Amino acid sequence: MTKPAQDRRQLRLLAVILTGLWAVTAIAIATAYRPGGPVDVLVALACFVPVAIADLGVIRPARKLTRRHRLILFWIWIMAVLFVLPVIYGVASTVTPEGVQGLLPSAEAAYAGVIALYFMSWFSLVGLVHHRLDVRPLDRRASVVTSLVAAGLTVVAGLAFFFVAVVNDRELRVEPASASRFGPTDPSLDPPLCDAGTALGDGARVLIEAKSAVDTFDRGTAVLEGQRDGLDEAWGGSWTGPDGEGQQAYLRVGPQAWINDTSDDSQAPGTTWSESTPNPFDLLGTVDLTMDGPPQTLADAPRGAIVAEDLGLEHVEGARARHCRTFIDGPAALKTFLPLRWLLSNDSEMGESPLETWRGELDWWVFADGELGLATVRVSGARGDTGWDDDGVRAFLEARLEAVDRDETIDISAPTASEP
Repeated sequence: MTKPAQDRRQLRLLAVILTGLWAVTAIAIATAYRPGGPVDVLVALACFVPVAIADLGVIRPARKLTRRHRLILFWIWIMAVLFVLPVIYGVASTVTPEGVQGLLPSAEAAYAGVIALYFMSWFSLVGLVHHRLDVRPLDRRASVVTSLVAAGLTVVAGLAFFFVAVVNDRELRVEPASASRFGPTDPSLDPPLCDAGTALGDGARVLIEAKSAVDTFDRGTAVLEGQRDGLDEAWGGSWTGPDGEGQQAYLRVGPQAWINDTSDDSQAPGTTWSESTPNPFDLLGTVDLTMDGPPQTLADAPRGAIVAEDLGLEHVEGARARHCRTFIDGPAALKTFLPLRWLLSNDSEMGESPLETWRGELDWWVFADGELGLATVRVSGARGDTGWDDDGVRAFLEARLEAVDRDETIDISAPTASEP
């Protein structure tokens, strides 16, 4: 095989990889970004415009390359790949929560996609432009033309997606959902920005589902389900995994609280209560709430202490919400979501400085009433930090919280019997 033919083959292979990555991105967006409006299909089709652009590099790779040319084009390809990877990750994280559908991504969430589009367009066009102008690759005049055409295609592809997304959003405002357990569906109301903080509803029906994993294998699961009226709470939870099974219940009415722990299947939580103090688990917050209170405390932290990323507007079962994200470490996750402790140590007690080196992300959705209605967390670190005996390298803890029906009246009363 001659040197020019080998160069074309290598560049065509790089273009195929780039086309594949954008095809994965398009499929993921077409799956996740489906609010259900009348131009929903056009939203999906617009996602495949970048795939067509990337395919130009497969059809017409650059030729007559010097070593310097190959090195420059390879670095442009690397930039195109590096910027498309966070786009794929962002879309994948949007698909994960059930019932969440994307509407309009924020500017800060879209910038990586714009940069990825530009580098991908430049790499894909360089062979075609230089062939049409009949000059060697990276000729100064032809490179300027390539840059301008790549910028134009980036604008066209970006505007195509943005236009159909805006049309879809406007149509959904005309025919909003009649009601949603997550919050207001009035299309004239927009959720507050992430840096404006988030409020806590007067009450809520709360569900927290959590799981642990090592590498790609699930390890244990936990569920906490309850309700809240102001500062009064009542919930029951259970967990199961290789370390054992357990159940726990908690109830608070005013300044009094009760707790029930049992691992005996014949004695369900709620049958025998022991007096306790509010929030005996030492979760985050100044009002001693144990379900949606800790995540709201973290989401509402002063912006100097926690930086929130605005990922745009989304639909959650018909309710408009703003999707926000921030960094979180292992200790903060354990002080925010109680079921994670059950999966870590088979107990609600948190040891001294656990999971200090673990890192992850906290996502939350603030609705048009300014209240927190949905939150997710995922942290990971070395398996050795957990004390688990499983084979594997990296361990994961994740949880998902729903706080719904926040405007309903909920009655919570003290237990009929307690054990001092």
